[in-house]
Amino acid sequence: MADISIDDSVGIGGANLPEDVAKITAALLAIGPNRGGLAAAPTSLDALGKAIKAFQTRQVLPVRDGRVDKVGNTIRRINLLLGAPGPSPKPTPPGNTGEIRPIPDIGTLKREIEQNSWSPVQSSLRSEMLFGWTGVRGKGKLFYFELDETVVPRWFGVLVPDGEVDFSKIHVFFHPLPGQAGYNDATYHNRGAFFGIFRYLGGDRIDLAVQFCAANTGRVLIMPLFTNQVGSTCGVLPARWEDLFGRILAMTKSGGADGANSPVAITDMIVSSFSNGISYSHAFRSRAGLRERLAGVIDFDGAISTSGHLSAQIVTPPGRVARMQQMFAVEKALPDLAVRGIFPLPSPRWLSDTSPFKTILPKTPQAALLAVHPLIAQHMMFTASRYLA
Repeated sequence: MADISIDDSVGIGGANLPEDVAKITAALLAIGPNRGGLAAAPTSLDALGKAIKAFQTRQVLPVRDGRVDKVGNTIRRINLLLGAPGPSPKPTPPGNTGEIRPIPDIGTLKREIEQNSWSPVQSSLRSEMLFGWTGVRGKGKLFYFELDETVVPRWFGVLVPDGEVDFSKIHVFFHPLPGQAGYNDATYHNRGAFFGIFRYLGGDRIDLAVQFCAANTGRVLIMPLFTNQVGSTCGVLPARWEDLFGRILAMTKSGGADGANSPVAITDMIVSSFSNGISYSHAFRSRAGLRERLAGVIDFDGAISTSGHLSAQIVTPPGRVARMQQMFAVEKALPDLAVRGIFPLPSPRWLSDTSPFKTILPKTPQAALLAVHPLIAQHMMFTASRYLA
């Protein structure tokens, strides 16, 4: 597309001459949604102004006012992306484009799930010290994406349950710190080096994904992969989650196609974490500016982790916190605790006659605590998700 010029400003507070509006609209369509442009023509000047602001934000321009002036960074960046010559901001180095792409080869990880998982009988969990068990069945599809930047997070997994799903309502799951499982931050940007952490979606800890699908909450689950180094910051995610998740969801919605739709606008999210993944959860919730869009928080046994103090700090949103933790409680207190979203899960409660884990849990308390720890995220996702539904 040739170099474009306009006679006057376009967008929010601009002159918006019809010919100029048409030029900017055509340019943003040519740039496409994966680089901050448009997938479809806006239906109003207000929508065009918002699209220009989104483009400025996506391209990290210094002024993000939703307006394209005759001369300035925005028109220069548009022409740069269209391949036009002339003075322009420094182009992004090759191989660091900021594009989001599907990962074609994910190794042995599943892309579809349909199976059963053991889950507590809900009435029993809320009232009996030795709770009963039942099977739940989940079915869904898995997608994996790469952000072409040397930032954290760079790798993302997405789980879409079968049935009616609202892509604007999401559930973000934060895995434990990877160092404790032997992952080295220095290899993070090597494709595949950290993919074993996707075990919670399509690997040997797939019960979490199965239970999420079985809960039928109508949400989509997103799991970013992190390094140890960003445990207290969550990397670039707090500042860029709307753009990154919006583009990932748009591609997922189209079946994994590259840049097929405009970014999805996220209306609310539930945040969950397992073990010391509470550090990522805390950093994200503290920095992302979610406010009323935070629809709930789930803590899977973060209290006994190395970041247990952060678990105790979860207080918002009121009445929308589910704590699935190994803590002591007497039977008569269970119903009241459940109403408040507190589900005590010490190892003795897992030993009912119907428990599938009765014969495999160690006898010593410390060993039993460590054995129950990973089971909580895998087998309590259905309960926690339904509680917040």
